[in-house]
Amino acid sequence: MSTLPLHGRVALVTGGARRTGRSIALALAEAGADLVIHYNQSAAEAEAVVAEVEAMGRRALAVAADLADAEATATAFRAAGERLGRLDILVNNACGIIWKRLEDTSAAEWHTAVEQTLHITYHACQAVLPVMRSQGFGRIVSLIDVDADSLRAVPALTPYKIGKTGVLMLTRTLAVTEAPHGITVNGVSPGTLDNSERKPPLERIPAGRFGTAEEVARAVLFLADPASGYITGTNIKVSGGYLI
Repeated sequence: MSTLPLHGRVALVTGGARRTGRSIALALAEAGADLVIHYNQSAAEAEAVVAEVEAMGRRALAVAADLADAEATATAFRAAGERLGRLDILVNNACGIIWKRLEDTSAAEWHTAVEQTLHITYHACQAVLPVMRSQGFGRIVSLIDVDADSLRAVPALTPYKIGKTGVLMLTRTLAVTEAPHGITVNGVSPGTLDNSERKPPLERIPAGRFGTAEEVARAVLFLADPASGYITGTNIKVSGGYLI
């Protein structure tokens, strides 16, 4: 019998083809999970991650879906679950980001920013919850934002921050409603990572360095573990002490 904590489990990672999503997918596979790699446009990168997962002896498949389309998301995720036999873990990693001050943000950009943070997370959760409920088991982990808990204003990222704060409230609400079904719902909030496009001065970070995607993946892995079944509604900050 395997001693890997996620042996026999199936995990779906949105935006799992690149950067932090790829690191999360590989960490879950190393822990024994079979993988569904969701992507929107990064088909070649998604297939490369599938190959890496399969090289570990796990099953894997790449699934394309526009998460802004609730029906398409549900159809794609349901088909993936049917192919691999179940869906145990959802990691909401995919998101979009617009760097603009509020006064320079158009109505269309506002809607896109909220859609690419809050709405797509809601659609993904709604797509997997029926199968998780039927199994009596599920782990949902959403990547949120280090500023969400504190409601810190960041003028250059207002729509994005509002969307991510909404994801935090969605996480807490689902934690309450889904607990009776054996489903935990938690968040991981990364600080600035070494793969971030823009970085603050290091003196703002008590740890004196930027984080890594692998460190975020380890937090996700902890929450995805069946042994973490009494932890729900929490938000783990992976931020090197930023905002403490």
